[in-house]
Amino acid sequence: MANILSDLNIDPRLILVNIAGFGALYAIAKKLVFDPIGTLLTSRETEIASTYDRLDADQREMQRLKSDYESRLEAIESEAREKISAAIKEAQATRDKIVSDATVQAREIVAKAEADAEREREQAMITLRQQIVDLALGATTKVVGESLDADRHGKLIDEYIAKGVAEA
Repeated sequence: MANILSDLNIDPRLILVNIAGFGALYAIAKKLVFDPIGTLLTSRETEIASTYDRLDADQREMQRLKSDYESRLEAIESEAREKISAAIKEAQATRDKIVSDATVQAREIVAKAEADAEREREQAMITLRQQIVDLALGATTKVVGESLDADRHGKLIDEYIAKGVAEA
């Protein structure tokens, strides 16, 4: 093997020096470059993992908040529907009461008007009867030639009415 090395112009001492130099260079590079880069990569890896964990946690929290807000919104919408329904029912009840009250008032007005009309008719009949009596009394006084008092006149009218009813 020494012949091969001498034929290739390779000095075995130089190989040992190169191996020792490479080992020293590797040790120094490891100490000054590889270890800090490894530490940096490890810390960056940890930081990235932590960031992903925070993102996952934030995403879960956002999903929880979304669900919470959706349930609140649904509850608010349900409550609003109930209030609208209650307001509609109340308005319908008020409308029904107003219609009922108006109907009662209309019936009362019609009944009062009918009673007033009946009373006025009776009053007109009384007035007409009195005018007829006065007219008949005046005519009778002229025909009979004597003055009749109210009692005598009433008897004559009753007799006339009885006679007219008997003939009919």
